[in-house]
Amino acid sequence: MKIRYWLAQRFFGFFIKVLWNGKIEGLDKVDSTQGVLICSNHTSIFDPPFLGSVFPYEAYFIAKSELFHNKIIKKFLLFFNAFPVKRDGFARKAIIKSENLINENKNLIMFPEGSRKSWVAKSGIARIAVKTNCKIYPIQIENILDFWDCFFRKKELTFTFKKPFEPGWYKSYVKEDRIKYKELSNVILQRIRGNENEL
Repeated sequence: MKIRYWLAQRFFGFFIKVLWNGKIEGLDKVDSTQGVLICSNHTSIFDPPFLGSVFPYEAYFIAKSELFHNKIIKKFLLFFNAFPVKRDGFARKAIIKSENLINENKNLIMFPEGSRKSWVAKSGIARIAVKTNCKIYPIQIENILDFWDCFFRKKELTFTFKKPFEPGWYKSYVKEDRIKYKELSNVILQRIRGNENEL
């Protein structure tokens, strides 16, 4: 793990635990396997750095390409393992980059909804999962928009690791050799939200 990443983990981890009454559940489900997808619901700009601090290994992030237009923000994002993707569809370049990272045994943080303004799963995350045949860790984040309630201990900023998707999990959803990526992405999103039978 890069020293700068380790320091960022400790920095955000401190604020999560001490200031915002942070709680992590199901961390025992995470093993030392590298080259995995880490997926969660997406409601706040703090989701990526907070996820990076609670997942115990170094990870890479996908960020919207507009953020890279500012030179200062671009350097900051690149410094902490982020790379761009266009918002008008999941660009092929970003897909290839994501697949390469996982195949190199590096971890990738993604959001099935694609953006904070969407409640619908995008197909990109399932395409990467199928192409790399990797393990997926679904994580549900709760109360991340309620910082004051968490600060005053009325609520807990909670990160819940759900049952992981093992390699090859998607095969039971494939019929007649047809892979419906959007449906698979929705299966991932449903487990994150806790609306899927096998948690």
